[in-house]
Amino acid sequence: MNQLDSTAVLTDALQRAVAQAVLAPSSHNSQPWLFRVRGATLDLYADRSRALPIADPESRELVMSCGAALFHLRAALRTQSLDLSVRRLPEPADGSLLARVVVRPGRPLTPEERVLAEAIPTRHTSRAPYMGITLPEEFITRIRRDAEAEGAWLVPLTSEAARLDLIALVMEGDHQQLGDPEYRRELASWMRPNHSKARDGLFGFTEGLDNIASHLAPLATRLLDRSARESVHDRDLVNASPTVVILCTGGDTPLDWLRAGESLDRVLLRAVSEDVQASYLNQPVQVAELRPRLRELAGGVGYPQAVLRLGYGPAGRATPRRLLNDVLL
Repeated sequence: MNQLDSTAVLTDALQRAVAQAVLAPSSHNSQPWLFRVRGATLDLYADRSRALPIADPESRELVMSCGAALFHLRAALRTQSLDLSVRRLPEPADGSLLARVVVRPGRPLTPEERVLAEAIPTRHTSRAPYMGITLPEEFITRIRRDAEAEGAWLVPLTSEAARLDLIALVMEGDHQQLGDPEYRRELASWMRPNHSKARDGLFGFTEGLDNIASHLAPLATRLLDRSARESVHDRDLVNASPTVVILCTGGDTPLDWLRAGESLDRVLLRAVSEDVQASYLNQPVQVAELRPRLRELAGGVGYPQAVLRLGYGPAGRATPRRLLNDVLL
């Protein structure tokens, strides 16, 4: 029987792909996405109820997070030998409908597609320091091609002067964000104790906190300005990272943000497939007045959407995800 002859079989295939899509990275592990399955069509929506109005007032990172889920979804659908067409922002009047994916019986999975799809379950953000081992040039070439294939590009920061400039921007971003009580309150609202039964948010173990510290962390974050301490910590992370790249897009519209998320996700999956860890240094992108300076650091062309540090080191731990019934409309 043809795979698409049975509605039940098709629905099961699409829901299995959604179960992979929700493993994508998102700001504060907010998982701001919803999906609707209708026959051979799968719609991706932004879940605006999970927005971060202080950290992400324009919902740029929310849309990027959904873009990452879209690439996870694309990769997962291909594992089932389904070809797909994607329309991004298919209905301009509905700003929450970000993509419409239509599937059909297709060609077998290629080796390249398999590499990326098999990396989905093992992709976790690693916030630990990395070893000072230079990443191979061939790897840098591959992730640059991955970014370009999805409509963005990477700018590696190779000079010592560029790294010092980035450190200054990251540290200034830490001071502006963590010095703001409203930002700290929003951040604390997404922080979770290690043994929380929540299925979203920032668990203490991702920052190396023990159980007691993870219970105290939200209160401490609300009450204490630790920007000086965090800025020094992030300075040391940059210094210990063999590779730092800026992800850029040609424009700065919701469509660009969506494509940036797809590009970022493809780069992250490539990295973990080659045992390279990654985490973010997005303060200079998130703080509006710092972003033009980051743009100059990236060559003055396009718009920076994310800053990644990459290297060999300990893998991050998996964090809980929302149940399938919670994300299916």
